[in-house]
Amino acid sequence: MCWYCKPCDAYVGCHQNTFKPLGTIANKELRRWRMKAHEVIDPMWKNGLGRKMLRKKTYAMLKEKFGREIHIGESDIETCKKIIQVMNPDNVSNENV
Repeated sequence: MCWYCKPCDAYVGCHQNTFKPLGTIANKELRRWRMKAHEVIDPMWKNGLGRKMLRKKTYAMLKEKFGREIHIGESDIETCKKIIQVMNPDNVSNENV
């Protein structure tokens, strides 16, 4: 299931078998930035940085850096750009892992 705005080509997927959205509706450009943010974040908790890093810990790092809870599916373009900048694995020190 998903919510879709045909004139805007904007949509958001829903949790399985529900009408509950996974985030906020996004046009093509915002979806592209959210995917880029996920490309930086997801390997940190899926593959680890040389060791296993849990998803919870990764998102706790985001919360610490932003001063609030972050959900990529609710982020705007500027937030996605900042996520990419501050959470790029090349910028994450071993101290924070």
